[in-house]
Order: sequence, then structure tokens, then C-alpha cells
Amino acid sequence: MTTDPVAPTTIPRTTTTTSTPDFSFDDSVPPPKLINTGTNYVAILKSLSAYGNWLAAHRPDPALVSTIVAGGTKENELFKRDLTRLRDNNRRATEQLGDPTLYTILSARPDAFSAKSVEDIRVHRSILPTGKIGNEVRYTGRTTSLILVVLVHNRWHFAAYDAQPSMK
Repeated sequence: MTTDPVAPTTIPRTTTTTSTPDFSFDDSVPPPKLINTGTNYVAILKSLSAYGNWLAAHRPDPALVSTIVAGGTKENELFKRDLTRLRDNNRRATEQLGDPTLYTILSARPDAFSAKSVEDIRVHRSILPTGKIGNEVRYTGRTTSLILVVLVHNRWHFAAYDAQPSMK
């Protein structure tokens, strides 16, 4: 008696990709994963920046600023002001990048590090609840920034940010 080998059967897997909307007004978009410990400074910078962009585009809550920006700093005060304006005017803010941001770590100590970023920001937009653009600022060239990040309660936070944008 011979038996034919049974051919393996495979069921095609259904894959779904979900994309995060550029902005939201209903608190439905969760924050990005926050990487704010360790010594992978580039990953930390990318994560802190992504969280800041999420705040402006999805949850402009000034109480959340201290999650990524050290208290008592000018940056903390300015970002709280910006988020308060977005919240009070029922708007969201987005930015569109061209090329990915490049980071160079300039110095590092156990309690602080500094970096230079080069961003290809194409446009900043203020978005109305209808999804229409409230206002828009276009950029040309690259924006170079110097960034200081400090350790607060064993978590990395932005402390200073000096940007030199090219505007059109």
C-alpha cells in the first residue's frame, strides 16, 4: 500500500496595514512609543520629536509637555504656549518633511547630551476641525538646529532647541 504525501496546506494570511492620520480631534490616536532612557541618543531624539509632533497634531494638552521637555526651561514655556493656543483655537499643527532628519551627536555626558539636527521641513500647517488648512508656512532649504537634552528623574528631556530655518 502506498500513500501519497499530503501536500501542506497554507491559508493566505490577511494583512492589514493601518496608517496613522496626520491629525485628529477626537483623542483616538495613541501616542508614539516614547524612548527616553538609555544611550541610543539618535533613537531618543527621534522619539522625543515624534512625541512632540503627536502632541501638536493629535493631543494639544499643555500638561503633557513635561513628558518630553524639561520643566523650568524656555522650551517648556514656549511649547506649552503653542499647545495652549492650538487647544484654545481648536486647531492642530502638522509638518511635512522632505528627506528624513539627520542627527549628529556633538557631546554626551551621563546627565546631558547635545546634538545637531538637519531637517528638510517643507511646510507647517494649522488644521481646522473640518480638515481644512487654516494657515500654512512653506520652507525652502534645510533647517539646522542645535539641541540640548538633559536627564530629569532618569528620563531624557529636551532642554534647549535653537533652529535656523530657511523660509520662503
